Amino acid sequence: MSRIHNKTYLNWLRKLFETTAVQYLFTSSVTSHRALVVSNISGNYQLHVVDFKTGLSYQVTNSPHGALFGSISPDGEYIYTLKDQSGGEFGHFARVLFGSKETINISPNLPPYFSYSVSTSIDNDILCFTAALEGKNKLFVVSCHQNIFELPKEIYTTTSTLSEPICSPDGKYVCVAETDSGKQGSTLLLLKSNTNNKSVYKRSRIFNALIPLAFSRTTDSPTIFALARRKGWYRPIRYDFIQKSVLEISHLSFRGDVWVLKLDEEIGTMILCDVYEATQTLYLYNMHTRRIKRIGPKVGSFNFHFDSVVTLKDSSLILKWHDFNHSPRLLKLNASRYDTWNKISQWSGNISTDYLIESVRFQSSDGELVQMWIARKQGAKNPTPFVIDVHGGPHGVTGDEYSPEAQAWLKAGFGYCAVNYRGSIGFGKKFEQKIYGNPGHWEVEDVVAARSWLVKKRYADPENVVLQGWSWGGYVTLLALGKYPLLWNCGIAGAAIADCAMQYEDEPAYFKADDKKRFKGTPTTARIRYVRSSPSTYVNQIQAPIFMIHGKNDTRCPPRQIKYFKDLLKKADKDVTVEWFTSGHIGGFTDTALRISLIEKSIKFAMHHLRSTKKENPSR
Repeated sequence: MSRIHNKTYLNWLRKLFETTAVQYLFTSSVTSHRALVVSNISGNYQLHVVDFKTGLSYQVTNSPHGALFGSISPDGEYIYTLKDQSGGEFGHFARVLFGSKETINISPNLPPYFSYSVSTSIDNDILCFTAALEGKNKLFVVSCHQNIFELPKEIYTTTSTLSEPICSPDGKYVCVAETDSGKQGSTLLLLKSNTNNKSVYKRSRIFNALIPLAFSRTTDSPTIFALARRKGWYRPIRYDFIQKSVLEISHLSFRGDVWVLKLDEEIGTMILCDVYEATQTLYLYNMHTRRIKRIGPKVGSFNFHFDSVVTLKDSSLILKWHDFNHSPRLLKLNASRYDTWNKISQWSGNISTDYLIESVRFQSSDGELVQMWIARKQGAKNPTPFVIDVHGGPHGVTGDEYSPEAQAWLKAGFGYCAVNYRGSIGFGKKFEQKIYGNPGHWEVEDVVAARSWLVKKRYADPENVVLQGWSWGGYVTLLALGKYPLLWNCGIAGAAIADCAMQYEDEPAYFKADDKKRFKGTPTTARIRYVRSSPSTYVNQIQAPIFMIHGKNDTRCPPRQIKYFKDLLKKADKDVTVEWFTSGHIGGFTDTALRISLIEKSIKFAMHHLRSTKKENPSR
């Protein structure tokens, strides 16, 4: 095993995390050469606004803990960011004019709220956003005239899940999707922005699941583009509320969940990303001829959220790309063939490694095929200590992508594995929703089956398999340590859930609505499910040492349950260490110095607990 405390290793560790990287691009829909760039170029991840036509850029946020989310207006003139306290993600949206650092609170009369984004009309006079507030999910509209904001008007409220809202170009309508845990599918809601009685103008229940993306700018009738679940997979659609007509964007080449990265109605094109079994395929789709063309790199990963591609005057495209061995970089795909590209150096990193990467499908306990990525040093032969990394979400996916944490584990001498367990996206509806009604169970079964495969193939030393994850991945880690106590050398859980009922009691309404879907009820109506799925239930069975990492101001996974879980472990005489940091849920990612410190401590913890290789115990 490598020594992790020598100067060469520590310098390499810092380089992994400090190399320039872009996490997200949020581009303007009309002035498409302007974008909000989430980058660590200034140290921590912060929001930067960039005009790729003129080259002008400036830093919008300067949060001591970093920033990860924001919005940019259709004309690229305004940026919106949630101003919170101590990284807790509860605060108020502020507006910043392009080129300025002056911020204006758009909702000063509201209590602090949890939210992600703001959508606006083209003239910036109408704004809308959802807010987890006072135990409910609410939809607000704000009118603005000559930079003077009226009081936010609440036009809809629910305890169910609300999507991010979209505002029509003229500001007349707001559209949002509501998902009720007690009903099948989503309800698409169209509301008038000037309504005073919280009434819904139009509603549609014809979709199984739906994500609104944008209003059409070429029709008089209220029409939206969205993602809808069709035959188990997400597909782009165009829906007219008045005619109740649906046009599905389909092609025989599509295999998985197809996401819209960019929409240009004027010339009739879409940039699409087909996410299928942890791989991504980038397409240029012609909405008139219905022809597609594969573009860009054939391997690696892209951002696949809406409006994540910059369009230049010559129709060249700018987007984020990375793979396991190459750190994130912004690529300019050259028009019109898009089969050549150049790196935009200012916003790109320079890490390049040569680890052996494998995509493997294995059988879980019920026979379901599950995918995982395995990374090892070139020429690795003997069983080695291995770390199994569990992604968050749960509805996320690990692709062929760069992770400085994975690189750090490999450099320290571990093998690395990332499992796309049941609940992951890009494997179909059945796979994604298998966890509903029994959260944690199938995720753990899949992770355990991954370990069995690694041991059987003599990749992993059975005495030294480390389990780690953050957020939902941290939750799965803690649950697996309790349900299968003999399989793990140690466990590392960041920003985790330790007690599902306590989590529900303390979390914002935004996440309560999600939990009601996953558990098919609340701790009151589905108590057995919450107890069965809680790591705290299995405290007495845990054998492996645990290293928990948590933010004191985490509102997504509130810290009370971690303190409670630690106390249970201590009373049961278990080996547990808790590392607290001062910010919130995303602080372990956005704060670069903290991120370096935490991975160094995590690897040190795992290496301290390594055991000499022994014959595999039959019970394992």
